[in-house]
Amino acid sequence: MSRATAAALTVIRVARGANRPSDDQVRAALQADRKRLAIDEQPLIDDFAITGPYAITLAGRDFDEYVVWER
Repeated sequence: MSRATAAALTVIRVARGANRPSDDQVRAALQADRKRLAIDEQPLIDDFAITGPYAITLAGRDFDEYVVWER
């Protein structure tokens, strides 16, 4: 896999107006995606990007959505 290609990608949803996910929450979500994709876990994912919040509504509930990927 090229270094320019993200190994893991995930979406994190929080209640509308809540704080941005912490770095630890981001790392845990990326590790979970690596596990689902059968990619070796990393001891510490240091290089990631996060975008958002993007306001969404699902089943009548309001969330802020963040897109996170490993660089």
